[in-house]
Amino acid sequence: MTTLLLATATLLAGAVAAWLAAASGSDPPAFRDVLEIVQLAMSVLVPFFGVLAVAGLTRSEPAADRRLAPRVLAAVRLAASFALAGVLLAAAATAPAGGVWPSAARFAALVAASVLAQAIAQLVGTACGLLFRRRVVAMAATIVVPMAVTVLLGAIDPGGGLGRWLTPYGNAQAMFTGTPSAIGFAASTVVVLLWCVAPNVLGARISRARAEDPARERRSAGHGLA
Repeated sequence: MTTLLLATATLLAGAVAAWLAAASGSDPPAFRDVLEIVQLAMSVLVPFFGVLAVAGLTRSEPAADRRLAPRVLAAVRLAASFALAGVLLAAAATAPAGGVWPSAARFAALVAASVLAQAIAQLVGTACGLLFRRRVVAMAATIVVPMAVTVLLGAIDPGGGLGRWLTPYGNAQAMFTGTPSAIGFAASTVVVLLWCVAPNVLGARISRARAEDPARERRSAGHGLA
């Protein structure tokens, strides 16, 4: 039920963002502008699914159920599905208004950027879910931590250069507004390493240690009774 409500809220956020972007933006609206707002709006809630995906890894479950990789891969696939849904929502809002459409190559690049942006957001969610025991705290962290870093770097570098290289939000904005390039690929790689790979690896180790602690305690108790 929680997942269904969250999915509904995510799609509703994308739909509202699409309508507002098409209604209040340029006339006629540009698909790229609408898509950017839709994907950024949905990326606020998408990480919550990542938190839920890794929930329970510290509980007494069969070893197969505690494996992290299948859960993370499923979460990334879900994020890609939301990204594609966002593309459809943006297209549905742009078409009736006689909007401006990009070339086929640019359209494909925007779709790829959408998938990457939501995958990064989702992996931030799995990382927070592994690092924090409480789901509510982990979900809050998926919003507070990235935005706090974004604001801090924005104060240091108002031009947004640092944000593009060091924050998911800044990188997503750059992907939607810019054109594919080697610099853009490098910036996305850095963001993936900083916000996806490193924290998930650290979180997996912490989660594994938490899961092993109760087992050690039970074994120690058993030896004591013997």
